[in-house]
Amino acid sequence: MDAQRDIFRHEAWFGQYVDRFLTGDAAHDAHIELKREHSLLVLGNARAIVSEAVAAGTMDVVSARAALLGALYHDIGRFRQYRRWQTFSDARSTNHGLLGGRVLNEERPLHDESPAVRHLAACAVVLHNRFAIPGGVSPRVRQVTRVVRDADKLDIFRVLAAHMEPGGPRDDVVVMHLPEVQGAWTPAVLDAVRAGRLASYADMRCLNDFRILLCGWCFDLGFAASRRLLRESGRVEQLLAWLPAPDQVPEMAELRCRVLAALHDQNDMADCRPGMTGDAAETPESVAP
Repeated sequence: MDAQRDIFRHEAWFGQYVDRFLTGDAAHDAHIELKREHSLLVLGNARAIVSEAVAAGTMDVVSARAALLGALYHDIGRFRQYRRWQTFSDARSTNHGLLGGRVLNEERPLHDESPAVRHLAACAVVLHNRFAIPGGVSPRVRQVTRVVRDADKLDIFRVLAAHMEPGGPRDDVVVMHLPEVQGAWTPAVLDAVRAGRLASYADMRCLNDFRILLCGWCFDLGFAASRRLLRESGRVEQLLAWLPAPDQVPEMAELRCRVLAALHDQNDMADCRPGMTGDAAETPESVAP
């Protein structure tokens, strides 16, 4: 089985699905096109991550194909979300991962995939935006979801960097309606990342919080390939440069050290190497749509 067999057919279906959300209104359609482009670039990132994992013998072709499909469809709920609520903030609307699971059930783009691929890809769509992957999922679900989460994060850095430069142009929808407050940050966000933890969206109050939260994503990238791609982009260093200067705010120096150390870690996380589990051993998790 070739992990990339007929992915182009899925890309074509996805393009036709997205077209249904275009209205002719330039502002509305720009946000739809943003998510179309994002989804395809996340698929590209997933291809790079999966290619290395398969070559290293740590991912089988069933999981690899599911990871690619999960990456393509990970934000399929975003289009209904934006049409109804005109926002990409789940807190202001609905959980777009769960909404994506419902879209997969109703539209059935995965109907001719094997049961294992359908299950793994659907789980990744539902779980990709969780604060953390639930502990009860199988090793294969965890590995596939890790690919999608990494690939998603890599492109979110690209999208948000274009809207986060101090004094530069920004789209309130993209930055989740957070204001630029020069020199300000929220202690709960900074303290989490300084401690090597992920910060919570719920704690964000201004754009510096969002910049700090994104830097903390370095701790959650599961694959060495993902961290290498992020290092090569230079976007973490860019975000750090946009925060208050370390010589003025000592806490920022500690933040920088923790984040850059994580970014340069060249090991896969342990749960990204689950071994080759056969299809028969895979059982449906309660999170699967």
